[in-house]
Amino acid sequence: MDQRLPLKKSVTFMIIGFLIFIIYLYFFVGFEELSEVLENVNLTEYFLHYSLAVVAIILNIFFYAMTWHELLKILSIDVGVRKAFLYCWLGSFVDEVVPLETVTGEITRVYLAHRDLRNHVGELVASVTVHRILTSFVVLSGLTASSLFLIFTSNVEQYVLNLLILVLSGTAALVLFLFFLSAKEERAKKLVLMVIRIAETIFGKRLRQAGLSDKAQRAISIFHHGMRIFGKQPTKLLKPVIYTFSAWFSHMIVYHLVFYALGFSEISLSVSIVIFSISTALQTIPIGLPVGPLEIVMTSLYTMFNIPIATSGAATTLIRTITFWFKTIVGYVLFQWIGIKNIPTLPDMKGA
Repeated sequence: MDQRLPLKKSVTFMIIGFLIFIIYLYFFVGFEELSEVLENVNLTEYFLHYSLAVVAIILNIFFYAMTWHELLKILSIDVGVRKAFLYCWLGSFVDEVVPLETVTGEITRVYLAHRDLRNHVGELVASVTVHRILTSFVVLSGLTASSLFLIFTSNVEQYVLNLLILVLSGTAALVLFLFFLSAKEERAKKLVLMVIRIAETIFGKRLRQAGLSDKAQRAISIFHHGMRIFGKQPTKLLKPVIYTFSAWFSHMIVYHLVFYALGFSEISLSVSIVIFSISTALQTIPIGLPVGPLEIVMTSLYTMFNIPIATSGAATTLIRTITFWFKTIVGYVLFQWIGIKNIPTLPDMKGA
């Protein structure tokens, strides 16, 4: 049952998505218009702000890793800062290249940490679940605050308002669902067992023979043991919350710095937060937008806020060069360095 997704297949999808975005730029933005934007750039300002944006994305992974590291410390699990940083970068890489972003990065981190520890699967799952809740909550808070600011200070079009409400609702639903699963052990077991029974009905006796029900119940018990530890020590979550906000801010500021690199200082911080939050949400829905379509959506979103389409297209390209291509290339090198050829799935729960 250990199925893995070959990285080569993911690279193919990325290249196809990149070509789709290039075609979009050619027909809807225009290469001449893009060239004009780039020709008017002050090189000193560009290198200063773009270099800061690269530093910011590295800090984003660092603070993200520190959040997870602190959560693991609460559970008395020692992974180490260096390994936490490495595993979070690899998890981020998998999130970017696999079109089921909601779970694969977390699975990768659990797999890699379990490979070192040979134990604690349930606690590791609890740590990445709380990490996801904290991250989603900070994104939701930033999007809510920036959306309200824009609504009360600007004439926001109705379709933009509808989009903001939709994304806010989706992000809130994700946070509530994670709380729902984390709050009651029996409730989580019933839900997981219901899903397993449906899968067994569809796929037949092969799944029944795998003993998934027993494994799932054992894993959920261990997971909730970890969640109870967090519940008993809420004050210890202060540091992870600060690190989560730092990770959010250092990621979001990349979106803002790129416009300054292009010499476009008219963009407000609220617009940067809104576009960042929406694009993040669109990557974390159950079937997240892959490379290509996401860039098209981002470019369109910027134009909704009256930013010229050529500037929007150039900024989106430069933002995604850092937040996607830079992270992906470094992640791929790291994958090869530690000897992983395929994207891993969750380890067996026995011995958890």
